[in-house]
Amino acid sequence: MEIAEIVDYARPCMEAEKALKDAHDAVLDGKFDEAMTKTMDALVSVRLMYGALRHMKERNAQNEKTV
Repeated sequence: MEIAEIVDYARPCMEAEKALKDAHDAVLDGKFDEAMTKTMDALVSVRLMYGALRHMKERNAQNEKTV
């Protein structure tokens, strides 16, 4: 029995969206250090999302070859 690996791209996407919203709100409040931190959080989440999508693309290409 093969165990399927779950690759989650949606969670980092939602985390990036929230971090960007929080960064925007922090800028409006004049909290620039917090905004910069939230922006970095968004970048980290986007990087995780990108890695998940790349993995999904590679797995999909392998599955198409075996069909």
